[in-house]
Amino acid sequence: MKEYWTSLASLLGVLAFCQSLMNTLLPPELRFAFLKLTNKLFQLFSSFCYFDITEIDGVNTNELYNAVQLYLTSSLSSSRLSLTRATNSSSITFALSSTTDSILDTFNSVTVLWEHTLTQRQTHTFAWRPMPEEKRGFTLRIKKKDKTLILASYLDHIMERAEEIRRRNQDRFLYTNSRGGGLDSRGLPWESVPFKHPSTFETLAMDPVKKREIMEDLKDFAECKSFYKQTGRAWKRGYLLYGPPGTGKSSMIAAMANYLGYDIYDLELTEVKSNSELRKLLMKTSSKSIIVIEDIDCSINLTNRGRKCNEPEMMLTGSGLGDESRNTITLSGLLSFTDGLWSCCGSERIFVFTTNHIEKLDPALLRSGRMDMHVYMSYCTFPSLKILLRNYLGYEEGDLNDGVLKELEGVVEKAEITPADVSEALIKNRRDKERAVRELLEDLKRRAERNEKKGKLRGQNGSLTVADDVEEQEKRALDSPYAEEEEEIEDSICKISED
Repeated sequence: MKEYWTSLASLLGVLAFCQSLMNTLLPPELRFAFLKLTNKLFQLFSSFCYFDITEIDGVNTNELYNAVQLYLTSSLSSSRLSLTRATNSSSITFALSSTTDSILDTFNSVTVLWEHTLTQRQTHTFAWRPMPEEKRGFTLRIKKKDKTLILASYLDHIMERAEEIRRRNQDRFLYTNSRGGGLDSRGLPWESVPFKHPSTFETLAMDPVKKREIMEDLKDFAECKSFYKQTGRAWKRGYLLYGPPGTGKSSMIAAMANYLGYDIYDLELTEVKSNSELRKLLMKTSSKSIIVIEDIDCSINLTNRGRKCNEPEMMLTGSGLGDESRNTITLSGLLSFTDGLWSCCGSERIFVFTTNHIEKLDPALLRSGRMDMHVYMSYCTFPSLKILLRNYLGYEEGDLNDGVLKELEGVVEKAEITPADVSEALIKNRRDKERAVRELLEDLKRRAERNEKKGKLRGQNGSLTVADDVEEQEKRALDSPYAEEEEEIEDSICKISED
């Protein structure tokens, strides 16, 4: 044993002597070239290729590093993970620990290996911001035969998945344009607050068939980026929500945002002074967002263009403003905003307009390509009534008496009550479920009887015709016990309009 250690010590001594001799005789440039050649020979006979992704690229943060970290930790396949919670986030996220770790991943039936490396930074070079003491990075190992097949598409897949994870973990925001076209503290024309609206399609009081159709349309839009690119269309879609007040148009917008995970930009047209300012606001919106203009018929004059040729184009004018402060948004500017060249400056955007009077809008705004899907938000129907009973009272399908259900089904559509009115009636008596249903049924019967006494013209199916429904929308906005007085006031308004 002693002879073995003696031989080993002699061998190490010879190697040390040879190394010192090589360092003396061979210049550093030649040694570097020799090591480089050796590395190339190793790579030539190796069946793998390696790619390094560092956390810091020069002095800038490498976005690909952050994307890879999010992507790999989403599968929770690593043996050691650290928990983090980002600013403005309501959920816990996972991250790889500081120790070296290896993770296997499969993409398109190809297995790749990721290694998380951590080394101490040896030299501190001058930088405008302090550099971390540790140098982090990922090393991707792929077989050479699979490099050209998956590398580009695999990295694109990682970036897309990381963006989805990032949006899912972060809270969404509700934006509104600054008053008078001003800028916020960051120099942006939009002010924001966290979006916390709880509305979902599950709780939305709407016909289930129509609701399912809208959800499928939204899902197809969000998942069909390649289709829009292939057909040469801008990746956007327009929805027009119309119907009487209180039928859930704003709740529908919130449900769409929660379903897709999009931000909402609530555009107040009365604060926009010109078409150019409108375009600038559009340029400052982000992708994966819903741009909303509520009550568009009240914000801008978009009536049918039955005017004379010498009349000026319709403009937006603020209420009570003089000529100097008059806004100059035109119909053509709004059409360009929704469907012109400027509408494609971003991607994955949804435009939503709401109105109580669809007949007041210009047909050019309603055509496909601008408002692709028209959604009528109707008065409360029996299926939507059952949804409200479940939301506010916890009643499921078989909890209510069959006789009560038949009575509700028989009068709810004749009563022409909005989901907002039904919700308020149920909220008042939510602690006494039987009383809530009883008083709601009595209210529905009173409304149905009153509608029949008014002698309204009805279609063959017993419902209001389209023309009568449009005329009655504002009358149903707020149903009060002083219905006769309201009817007299509205009749006098109609006579004045006729004169």
